[in-house]
Amino acid sequence: MGQPPKGLEPARLVSSSCSWKKILQCTCSFHGVPTPSVQWWIESHIVGVDSTNDSHRVNSTILAPWNNTTISLTELPKMGTRLLCEGENEYGNYSMSIVLMSIKSYLITQNFISGLFQGLICGAIVTTLLFLCLIPLMTYYPKLPGTSKISWS
Repeated sequence: MGQPPKGLEPARLVSSSCSWKKILQCTCSFHGVPTPSVQWWIESHIVGVDSTNDSHRVNSTILAPWNNTTISLTELPKMGTRLLCEGENEYGNYSMSIVLMSIKSYLITQNFISGLFQGLICGAIVTTLLFLCLIPLMTYYPKLPGTSKISWS
């Protein structure tokens, strides 16, 4: 493949990003003349543009010479799942590989630590209140045989 004729450009990736909110969204933006076509792959399976199924959705916006595509994954991916976005026109192609790390274990760990911390704080508060309630009882309770009265003076 040589240099394209004047005014024409091979497909090139201009930007890519992934973000996680309630779903995972990854975006790739390609530029080229003619406008590149873009394909997404999950592992070795091609995902159609402007397609939807239960686990993912692909949308493409073309504003020549730009092609911006976004894949939205509605289910958490398995650890090590590989996404690939590939832009191509007759003068070249470019692809970007993204290896996804599952956040399931991270969320479980965060929830466990959060619950543990809340439990420790509640336990400390209850213990402190119980101790504060027992001090007057220990101070003013009549002396039992075989025990000594605690004096705070």
